[in-house]
Amino acid sequence: MSAGLLVMFETEPALCEALERLRAGHIENLRTYTPKPLESEPAHSPLPLIVFVAGVTGSIAGFALQVYANTSAYPLDIGGRPRYSWPAFIPITFEIGVLFAVLAAVFGYLAINRMPRLYERVDDFDSMREALRAGWLVAIRADDPELLARARAIVDRLHPAAIEEMAA
Repeated sequence: MSAGLLVMFETEPALCEALERLRAGHIENLRTYTPKPLESEPAHSPLPLIVFVAGVTGSIAGFALQVYANTSAYPLDIGGRPRYSWPAFIPITFEIGVLFAVLAAVFGYLAINRMPRLYERVDDFDSMREALRAGWLVAIRADDPELLARARAIVDRLHPAAIEEMAA
């Protein structure tokens, strides 16, 4: 039983046309492997939002920790300075915000890209060797044989350079 198809096209426009037709035929779970990003495919990454939220959260947490420590937990009267002296808290607030943002960026990047993933079954196919140089590939994964048959019929009409079946 086949769990998917790996289809290679000669050009970027041919791949883009295949993606349009597959999506029009309600074929989902498509993954492209190309030598450069496709211009027709929008890049939606949640990473900038994750980094921003982590930075703001870290800044708020750092500021709150300093306020708590200096006003409630261990108040000291140093040189007549007020307990809540917020200008003194700004450098550490900034540094902790940057620390949280950088940590979120590193771990978020790894999580979003499912890394480190050293092996994927699609890497075994002959067509994948061309993906970084001149191949325009789309992997269609589905457990439903009818869906794969529909997808195969759609891509057969487009005359791809190669079609390989992926095992379950």
